[in-house]
Amino acid sequence: MDICNKVSSALPPSKSGKKVFPSSSQSHAKASSAVTSSEGGVNKGPEKPFDKMNNIAANLILNMTSSARFEGSLNVDLNEITMNLVPFPKIHYLVSSLTPLYSLTDVNLPPRRLDQMFSDAFSKDHQLIKADPKHSLYLACALMLRGNVEISDIRRNIERLKPSLHFIHWNQEGWKTGLCSIPPVGQPYSLLALANNTCIRHTFQDLKDRFMKLYKRKAHVHHYTHVDGMEVSQFDNSIESLSSLINEYDALEAHMGRDVDDIQRLTIA
Repeated sequence: MDICNKVSSALPPSKSGKKVFPSSSQSHAKASSAVTSSEGGVNKGPEKPFDKMNNIAANLILNMTSSARFEGSLNVDLNEITMNLVPFPKIHYLVSSLTPLYSLTDVNLPPRRLDQMFSDAFSKDHQLIKADPKHSLYLACALMLRGNVEISDIRRNIERLKPSLHFIHWNQEGWKTGLCSIPPVGQPYSLLALANNTCIRHTFQDLKDRFMKLYKRKAHVHHYTHVDGMEVSQFDNSIESLSSLINEYDALEAHMGRDVDDIQRLTIA
């Protein structure tokens, strides 16, 4: 499903999980403010192209930087994301998902239940690219939450979802969690998942296929070769580099389903 259509068709939760009760601490948009109109959304007149997509990107950045702007019991620095989610220099492309999906025009969207949000974060409908990470291999995953969430809730949901997720055999505990106590406007919780997953290789393969259809005919190449310092050989180098990256992801995915050796952990006397 198209990600913008997913925002438009957001419905109240129907599955079991942690119930949401209104509280005085829940963040609400101030009435008649610059953020919201009387209907609970931004009043900007007719919707412009890419408004929903721009709002999704803005919400992603707001969640990712919340630890730098607000207090929390388990704040995550942006450097920690790179440190924990990138095991190899070239394998640094992350797949992101966001729940709940909403734009500034519907900040009063009915809240999702917490357990349902964790399930949504790993479903293909909530990925911000066309991908299904559940059918590919996880190298590492970061969960960044906002709102009144307990660490026990995070651990419980990780244990609940782990059997359905394929993690590489040498990083079965490759989870990074962040917790910011300030919820987003109009919602009790939000969850941003950043995953280093081999499913992104399909995106690179589609990009390469579309490029090769044009490059075989030298279509549009003249626009670039007119620029000083740009040569046709640089296109060939780029194709080679992208093919090498796709092969690295393929080699990693070959480890999916490999049994984890029962290695005894070190014990401290």
